[in-house]
Order: sequence, then structure tokens, then C-alpha cells
Amino acid sequence: MTSAKNTQSIAAYDNAPYFEKAFRHAVQHSYVDQTRIDAIVDEAATGSVQIADYFGESSHLRKNLEVSMTRMVSLVSLYLEDTTDAELDKAAQLLKEKPFRALSRGGSQMLKALYCLPEDDYFGSPRLDSEREFLKKCLSKKLSVTKYRQTLADCERFKKNIDFATLLAKKVGASINQLYEHHAPAEHVIRTALLLLAYGTKKILANKTHPYNEAGLFETFSAIRKEHEFLGDVTCKANFIQELPLAFQDEAISVLSSINKDDIPKIVNQSVTLESAFSDLKDRKYFYIRDQLNEVSRFDQGLAADWFALTGGTEDDVLLLTLFLCTAAGVPQKTMLKRNEAKKAILSIRENGLMQNAVLNLIKKAPHDEVDQLRSLWDDFIDEATPFLLDDSDEKLNEVMTYLADRCNIQKPQ
Repeated sequence: MTSAKNTQSIAAYDNAPYFEKAFRHAVQHSYVDQTRIDAIVDEAATGSVQIADYFGESSHLRKNLEVSMTRMVSLVSLYLEDTTDAELDKAAQLLKEKPFRALSRGGSQMLKALYCLPEDDYFGSPRLDSEREFLKKCLSKKLSVTKYRQTLADCERFKKNIDFATLLAKKVGASINQLYEHHAPAEHVIRTALLLLAYGTKKILANKTHPYNEAGLFETFSAIRKEHEFLGDVTCKANFIQELPLAFQDEAISVLSSINKDDIPKIVNQSVTLESAFSDLKDRKYFYIRDQLNEVSRFDQGLAADWFALTGGTEDDVLLLTLFLCTAAGVPQKTMLKRNEAKKAILSIRENGLMQNAVLNLIKKAPHDEVDQLRSLWDDFIDEATPFLLDDSDEKLNEVMTYLADRCNIQKPQ
């Protein structure tokens, strides 16, 4: 029985905020006397009122003060455990020497430092929360030191990637403002700039084609393939790496090695068209800015010829859903159906089932930038339409035809 109680006591101790462990240690080992304990209690009471005011919560309500006290303990715990690396003797010494509110401010400064760093490695990613809301969320989750350090390391890495991408983009003459406008991923900007610096910037700049336009990036791919055809190899110039700050050199070497190993063989592979290789790599690994963002690129148009033949390039959801319905039914693909054709499609679905994979394979033929949106269009439609399409009790197809008439391009009766 005694053993069970001791186990419960140890478990409670392990789960206690680090401040409580440090405070208990400080009292047990005489780091603090009663005078210092009274001072900590007074400082904690004053600090709780200040924290409530900071978060815009009335300090006249007992519940708010209790929440503020919990937050203050969390801030002190975070600072003590991080600063001392969880050594209780050092933490107890800090409780003796530093004002309690100073320890709380230390934890607050740690969170504010985290807030100032980017949350991801995309240019221009805004923090959706204010600094105050960010601190409130961190404290409500009772952020552990381990989690804090991991998050800090991730955010510092994001900042380093953005700084490196900015440096390289300037070297190849890219507009930093445009990178922010287009929410460019730093990883892709780095890869694109290193490709240009190592494999063909002079040709691109000589032709006055901006390297971060789609056409400029495609021209770089083309130059690499032509060089390989002519020389049987591709020249890689890496002297510029020595001019980079030391902190970025290892990353540059690693990315260049990846380009040489993974990308160059695909670019020079004569068994596939250059357009196909470009389409495969451009969105997954590289960054470019289209001259006209609302138009389908000429590369996607070439790859999506079958799609345009079927759809005529329409973006009308009603016409597209009609085409998808035909495909799911295994009947001739059309963007307009007569009533009897629509009924045949419904009966085919009831007899043979929905041909979902056929629809998804059709969508894959669409321009790359439209695929996700088209999948969502189909998913939303078919989730709602399935009960109507498969309702055997609707023998005369009245309900399903009424439903489809509002969503698909079905000729109305004369």
C-alpha cells in the first residue's frame, strides 16, 4: 500500500510544472528562506494581475487571476528548465537570486523570440495570430521545453532557408518582391537559382529571358539537353559556392548534388519529350513565375491536348460535371446530354456501378494546375449525387433527373 502511494506521489511530481519541482528543491535544500518565499508569493500575485491585464482579461475576477497564475508558472517553468538544462540546483539558485517576475519575463521573451521567426519556409507567410494570441495559445498548451526547442530549431531553419533563397535570388536577378507576392517556397527558389548558377545562367541572361519566368526555366532545361546531345555530358560550374557565406555552403553542395543525381538525368533523357520532363520537375522541385497567371501555360496545353479536345477548354462546372457523369457511367463522353442519354447513363451506373477510376484518370489529363480543383469538384458532386443515382426505389428516374437537371447540362424537354 505504501509503495502504491509512493508511486502515485512520484508520478504527480513528474507531471508537475518545472517551477514546482525547482521550488520544492530550493526549499528542501535551503536555497531560499521564508523571507524569499514570501517575496516570491508577493511577486507572483502582482505578476498575475499584470498578465491578466496584458491579455485583456479583468483582474477583478478570481478565475482570471487563477488562469494568469497558471500562465505565469508556465513562463517561469519554461525559462528555468531551458536556462538550466533541467538541473535543479541551478534552477534553485536562480529562484534565490532573480526576482520571480524577471523569470516570468524570461519565459515571455523566449516565446516572443519564437513568434518573430517564420512558421514555414515560404516567402511572405503571415502569422495569423497577433503576438498576444500566439502567447496565449502557447501557454494554454503548456508548451514543454522539448517542444519549444524543436519548434525553435524548425523556425530557425525556415529563416535560414529564406535568407539563403533571398541571397541566391539576388545573384540571378530575380525580384524579391515577386517571390513574396507569389508565396514562393524557399526550397524551390534555392534549387532553381543553383540550377541557373551551375548550369546555364549566361545563356538565359544573354537572351534576356528572365530566369524565374516559366519560359526562362524551360530554356535552361533546353540548354542542358542540347549540351548533353553535343558533348555527351553536362558542364557544372560550382566555383560560385566559395563566394557564398560559409553557413550556406554545405546546403549549396547538397542541393547541387541532388540536382546532378536526380534531375539532370531526367532532363537529358531522350526517351521522353523535354516538355514532359519539364512538367514533371517544374512544380515539384522548381519555382517560376508565369507571365500571365490566369492562363494555362503552353507546356500544359501541349500535355493536355486530349483534355482540351474533350472539353473545348471550358471551365464551366456544369459542362465538366456532365462530362464526368458520362465517364462514370461508361457512356460516350459529352458535355451536353439529351434526356434519354442522361437516363441511359443513370441506368448504366445502376447496373454496372460507378466508374470512379475512369473519372480520376480523365482528370489527370487536365492541365496540372487544375487537377486538384477538378478532383474537389467531382468529389463534392458525387458524394451528394450517389444516393440519387443508386436509388432503386426511384424507378421512373424522376428524382434523380430533377437533381441532375440543376447540376449537369441536360436538355430540357421542348
